[in-house]
Amino acid sequence: MLLAVTLSACGGATPTARPSSSLITLDFTPLPTAAGSRPAASRTPASSTLQASWPVGWDVSFCTAFADTTVAHELVIDIERALGDESRSDAQGLSNELAQTAPVASGEVKRMKDWDPATELKTDLTTLLDLDAQVAAAYRSYFNDDVRSGLHDARQLRNQVSKQVGPINQELQALVAMGVSCPGTNLTLEKL
Repeated sequence: MLLAVTLSACGGATPTARPSSSLITLDFTPLPTAAGSRPAASRTPASSTLQASWPVGWDVSFCTAFADTTVAHELVIDIERALGDESRSDAQGLSNELAQTAPVASGEVKRMKDWDPATELKTDLTTLLDLDAQVAAAYRSYFNDDVRSGLHDARQLRNQVSKQVGPINQELQALVAMGVSCPGTNLTLEKL
């Protein structure tokens, strides 16, 4: 009986399929637990001449910051869509959410380690998020305090946000060419 159990445990007498030795070994990096449900960074396969080396942990902090930056940017877009749909209460809720999200994302961008190829991107994302915070303040002034000029100011600031998107997307694509990626995320911002 003991011999039968030993043979069964070792796979000697069972017809169970075993993995082939010809299977390739995959490089697996577990997701960091501190990032929660945020996308973790990974390097995309690229030739060694294209792939750059960034500071340890830079890619993870970048993906975290980019995820929240994207949320803030989408809120800027969605506020005006809600107004277009004549849903003032939705637009007001979105502006309140933007007022909370923009400073969080800005803090994450500022905490990213400096890396020369991403210096301009870091500066531009900081500028974008500052504009997003101003957009939120202007919309909130319009909704909460009934200041009519707040809506005009918010729309003027949105125009400035729109001008930031093109250069940021170019900078993001330059990083993609170097091997930077965030799983499940397309490294582009939606145009206004």
